[in-house]
Amino acid sequence: MSRTAVAPAFSAVWLCAALALASPGPDPATQVTPAPADASSASSSHAKKETPAAFYRKYLVPGNPLDDQIIEQEKRIEETPNDANLHNDFGNLLAKRKFPKEAAEQYEIAAGLDKNNFISYYNLGLVREAQGKVGDAITAYQKSIKRKPGFPPSRFRLGLLYEREGKSDDAIAQYTQAFLTDPSMRDPKRNPLVIASELIYRASLSNYRQDVAMAVEGDALYAEESRFKTVPVDRTVASEEVEPSEPAGAPPRDVGPGTTEGGHAKRSHATSPGDGSMVGGPQQRTPPPRTNRMNRPAPPPRPTPAPEVVPEPEPEQPPPGQPEPGQDPNAPETVPEPPPQDVEPS
Repeated sequence: MSRTAVAPAFSAVWLCAALALASPGPDPATQVTPAPADASSASSSHAKKETPAAFYRKYLVPGNPLDDQIIEQEKRIEETPNDANLHNDFGNLLAKRKFPKEAAEQYEIAAGLDKNNFISYYNLGLVREAQGKVGDAITAYQKSIKRKPGFPPSRFRLGLLYEREGKSDDAIAQYTQAFLTDPSMRDPKRNPLVIASELIYRASLSNYRQDVAMAVEGDALYAEESRFKTVPVDRTVASEEVEPSEPAGAPPRDVGPGTTEGGHAKRSHATSPGDGSMVGGPQQRTPPPRTNRMNRPAPPPRPTPAPEVVPEPEPEQPPPGQPEPGQDPNAPETVPEPPPQDVEPS
């Protein structure tokens, strides 16, 4: 490179350096330092991060028994936030107070905390059904059945929705399973919703062979029939209605024999000491033991009643002046001669 080309470049560098040295730097007195964040702004940002109050809180009335129960249940959940039963029962209170959205949130929380919890999905189905969300209700009932296939109310409510949707075969399949597990579901006193279905007779025909077998096997009983027989079908279910809490220090119950092939178990007449209830939950009454119909002894012969003696009627006497039967009325009347009188000697 020639000297004539390098000289202008060095002169340009020296010129820039001279200008930089000649320009004044920033005045420290006039320089503005950023002010530190005050405490008020920090507290306001913290308030924004706090969870807002629940929607239903402003509608609660102090002194109302149901509202007081909701507040008490909130305190229990704050103390034990991972208890699925508390969230399920909290959802029942909110549903009863007509807050279906908040109730559904509690049911989903309970189902997420306990992977074996099937009651929360059943209650969620009831809430979705009341809201008119049939698809969501069907999904909730299906999840409940997936976790507990032997829960009759979930199958029956799912069958009702299938019937309303025109899916008769699916509805009959659900009815059949519900009646097979709990035959009392066909009784309107036990299940008032049974009168709303037009497919019950077809489900009963599907269970005809099983019903006959149960009638012959007098001691046969489904393993969890007594557990779910008192569960309501027309409202949400609390946790203690399906999972009864046992008192502390209670002796273990006699669970009896295991489940046999076909989903049956032999009835165990032994009950827990003192309470008169069977295994699997409280019952209203303990049914008397049934005997096998095939080996039932013949009833004693009934005594033959003695024949009733009817007195014979006395023959009627003919009135005076009338001929006796068999006498000719034209024959002269025969007057009997008077007996001879004794004549005294004069």
